[in-house]
Amino acid sequence: MQSNHLRSFISALFSVLMLISCGSGGGGGMTAGGGIGGTGIISSGTLSAFGSIEVNGTNFDTSKAVVIVNGIEKGIGDESVRNNLDIGRVVTVEGTGILDDISAAAVRVIYNDNVRGPIESIDIDATEPTTKKIVILGQTVIVNVITKFKDTEFDGLTVNDVVAVSGYFDENGLIRATFLENIGDITTIYEVTGSVENLDSVFNTFMINGLKIDYSSIANNLPEGIPADGQFVGVEGKLAVSGEILARNIALADELSGEDGEEVEIMGFVTDKISDFEITVGNQMVRFDTNTLFVDGFIEDIAPGVKLGAEGSLLNGILVADEIEFWQPDQIEVEGIVTEIELSVDRIVFTLRNLTGDQVVEAARDKDITSYENVTPEEITIGMNIEVKGVPLDIDISVLIADKVSLELD
Repeated sequence: MQSNHLRSFISALFSVLMLISCGSGGGGGMTAGGGIGGTGIISSGTLSAFGSIEVNGTNFDTSKAVVIVNGIEKGIGDESVRNNLDIGRVVTVEGTGILDDISAAAVRVIYNDNVRGPIESIDIDATEPTTKKIVILGQTVIVNVITKFKDTEFDGLTVNDVVAVSGYFDENGLIRATFLENIGDITTIYEVTGSVENLDSVFNTFMINGLKIDYSSIANNLPEGIPADGQFVGVEGKLAVSGEILARNIALADELSGEDGEEVEIMGFVTDKISDFEITVGNQMVRFDTNTLFVDGFIEDIAPGVKLGAEGSLLNGILVADEIEFWQPDQIEVEGIVTEIELSVDRIVFTLRNLTGDQVVEAARDKDITSYENVTPEEITIGMNIEVKGVPLDIDISVLIADKVSLELD
């Protein structure tokens, strides 16, 4: 649900140009950039709908947007967006103007894989049948009910499949996949994103989550200061027989480098609590205070491992949050028009229809179980525009179990 703060900002936004580095909030990145002045909007999160696209509840017109995938410009406009992106991918959108009170235009839409390579192992927990842990290039990926699949499915994953993954890093460095594509063995160039550890500047190697990176062949061509211990980088390269990556490209990833005052919205997991009022979300520092609006949670709930969305403005590279919204790790949001309703003593079951199809929702009438905003269970009628925040019942998302039901008044 888009906040009133953000809508008010967009309605007053002047058309400007800005560029930032990609992948804030947990996505990978091989493309870097920088703000070029003025007040813009940066939105980094899961692509949730087309028409043109929706990210973090904000609608962006992409009719003139440049689409960049894994560092390569793919084209301009809506057709290029649809041909190269998918619902579920974590993207960064750079906004440049306004269309109306809830939509912005987009200059660039940037996507980068978190990891791309062969599946090495698959672990299934019998107590969690809708969750799998897969290892790709030494990186552990959580695949579950919120993961969107392309050219494969949850039960179709096998060892040695070559896949590309998009998602958010959690506090343990695991990738919570929102998108997974089976790309086949069509490329020998793989990618991994993470923090540089155990840098050896003599032998030109370092580690990313246990994966050895050998950059000796490009050491003399890298920008000064890259790599360095603690840096968050994206690495592209070939997989050696020994299991290490022979890097052909290394770039800083997951940084916001917009101008002070630019409005930013990100989604991700709290990876570190620096102080009572400073945290990192993914790799982005976020600052807040007692004046920050907290939605679906409280300031004392903020801790490593908590998933949240943050909105605010940049100040010296720090996101100063006006609003923070809390999410369960496997929670999703669906909005649509009510087409069917079934009301019983203790629950309400209704169907929402939107551009992606129909979604069955089950909500408790007990407001201590399901919260309601601008509407009561008894008031929900066919034709209403309803937004639901909830957790899928199964891997097929046949039913969404609602935690929060809101009547959209716009």
